[in-house]
Amino acid sequence: MDKEAKKSLIKWHPVSARIIVARFKTTIRNTAMIQCYAPTAVAEEDKIQEFYVQLSEVLRKQKRRDIIILGENQNAKVGQENEGLEHIMGRHSLGERN
Repeated sequence: MDKEAKKSLIKWHPVSARIIVARFKTTIRNTAMIQCYAPTAVAEEDKIQEFYVQLSEVLRKQKRRDIIILGENQNAKVGQENEGLEHIMGRHSLGERN
């Protein structure tokens, strides 16, 4: 983080191994940035449910006047096997497609 960003950081909070929240003071309003990494579809159903319950709670707890930015990894497919998906998926990785 550069010096300007560090000066504007109000607080940050790691909610879990999958969710982190950082709150910044900006010229218009404070901004809450929430970054998360969703479980894959092959994860246990209770883990998936737990993640979305946590994320909902984090969103609910944000200040009403803050600008909220949610960055989420949607578990995109990557790998070299992209037959039939060339229009949406590159071949720029190592190993098998996940």
